[in-house]
Amino acid sequence: MSGKIPEEFIEDVRQKTNIVDVIEPYVQLKKSGRNLFGLCPFHEEKTPSFSVSEEKQIFHCFSCGRGGNVFKFLMEIENLSFPEAVIKVADFSGISLPEDYQAVTVQNSNSQFSLLKQDYQAAQALYHHILLKTTTGEPALKYLQQRQLSLETIKHFQIGYAPKENKTLVSFFQGKNKEYAELNSSGLFSEDDAGNLYDRFRDRVMFPITDQSGNIVAFSGRILTTATATDQPVAKYLNSPETEIFNKGQTLFNLAAAKKAIRERGEVVLFEGFMDVISAHQAGVVNGVASMGTSLTDQQLYLLNRITKRIVICYDGDTPGIKAAQRALQLLKSTNFDVGVVVIPNGQDPDEFIKAQGAPAFKTLVEHKSLTPTAFMIKYLSQQYDLSNDADKVEFLNGALEYIIQVQSPVEQELYLGQLADQLGISKQAVQKELQDKQKTQKILQPVADYGQPQAVINSQANHDLGYNQLGSVEKSERNLLNIIFHFPEVVGILDKYADFSFVHQQYQDIFDCWLRNSLLQTDLTVAQFVDLVPDNLRELVVTIEMMERPADYSEDEVRDYIDNIRHHEQQQQLQTYQTQIKQAAQIGDAQQELQLTMELIALRKKLESQNS
Repeated sequence: MSGKIPEEFIEDVRQKTNIVDVIEPYVQLKKSGRNLFGLCPFHEEKTPSFSVSEEKQIFHCFSCGRGGNVFKFLMEIENLSFPEAVIKVADFSGISLPEDYQAVTVQNSNSQFSLLKQDYQAAQALYHHILLKTTTGEPALKYLQQRQLSLETIKHFQIGYAPKENKTLVSFFQGKNKEYAELNSSGLFSEDDAGNLYDRFRDRVMFPITDQSGNIVAFSGRILTTATATDQPVAKYLNSPETEIFNKGQTLFNLAAAKKAIRERGEVVLFEGFMDVISAHQAGVVNGVASMGTSLTDQQLYLLNRITKRIVICYDGDTPGIKAAQRALQLLKSTNFDVGVVVIPNGQDPDEFIKAQGAPAFKTLVEHKSLTPTAFMIKYLSQQYDLSNDADKVEFLNGALEYIIQVQSPVEQELYLGQLADQLGISKQAVQKELQDKQKTQKILQPVADYGQPQAVINSQANHDLGYNQLGSVEKSERNLLNIIFHFPEVVGILDKYADFSFVHQQYQDIFDCWLRNSLLQTDLTVAQFVDLVPDNLRELVVTIEMMERPADYSEDEVRDYIDNIRHHEQQQQLQTYQTQIKQAAQIGDAQQELQLTMELIALRKKLESQNS
């Protein structure tokens, strides 16, 4: 039985899958000309340079150079092997694997990443089963029910329970003959002084954490039994350590499950903790995510920026929550997000508000009553002053104007000035005059870029041509010729008329040779197929050539011009060498050498002229 996926199956999967459908959950794409563009998922950028061609079924980033077909995208974004990527795309498109391959699928998924993901998936299934199907899990299930979580919500988030015994998970994996090194590096276990493994999570309600693709990569466990005064202090929440598959600064709780709702609603709601996300989801706010118990990071914002342009911050209403919201706003200031802030009354967190006021009230609060960042900052600045005191009034006014002066919109400024005047019981004209004086004296000229807006919007397609325009004429000819060959096989017949033809640069010759070999084996070869067949070091160059902006057709004269330019490159270099050597011979007075070189130069020019005639 062969472990290789049949080539015809791979091609069937490729043809039945639209690369745009696979990429869109990871990148917000917008149509521009013939292609779709978005922020590259492989590096941070502010101007979109990631291009997807629905027509050609390939992707390419003009900044970092990554490119390929639908399989290559999943291999890069999820660190999958080629067989794993084919299986995932097949599953995405509802295509069943061949029967003779299904038996060896597991054997092929043996990379360290795959093994860790399998381990976490297995641990999640065990914890979830213990919670719902065993008497051991009854206290944890009762706790969740007391928190008013429905069975549907528990199943949706795949919540589980890790028992008190310290060998439950160890025994489970030992029964699967797992190697010690694999288990020890998984983050699921701790190690005693003798090197024995025991369960990291014990007597905890387990909340699975997934990556952006929905694979379980970590857990957060909430202690179930309250410690007594005589017990050693135990952390209320315990998170998985960072591993090869889990980086907390690059992970957002519930992102994979919420992506669809985020796109549909045009915004993401950012919560402080995962229990807030879960409660909000049960209340109907299903586009929520949370950072992993740490401050918001640039990497997490970049993940969100690829799928939406609006963030609504919904942190706790107490003092720590307000300060966390202010820190998040400071970080968001250097982005292009449209930002709103939800203020939860009475210092409550989302879960407390939902229990007190009900789900409809919470949905209304989140969807219709968010403040702008400026309004939020002014609101909480006012709470630091006694506004019945004139001195405090003046100090608050000056502080509030520092926020208003940064607002770019005159209409928005006018609105805040009116609200400020009403709040302080003074005329709007006086407040407006104070703002104007502050502008003059402080000369605050904030660059627009400080607020996340680029100072110049560069047309991405024009920028894509930058690398091409910096190439020499010969390399441009090589790329154009290969692009034509990819789409018009008959052009190879024109090349056959030139017995001495070869590409100047080795990488283009290698691509040409590889294309010829595979086009003989496979009729109607496409570049999307060819990407899987070309050596790894040439794949991105093939995609770059394929994504060139070219006319839909070609002429034989155009092809011959490219061929001549490539063929005559060496002779042109030789002409330049002769000219340099002749000048050197003249400078040192070597008349014989000068004459000999001149005769060779003339002979080469005649040869070139005869070739061009």
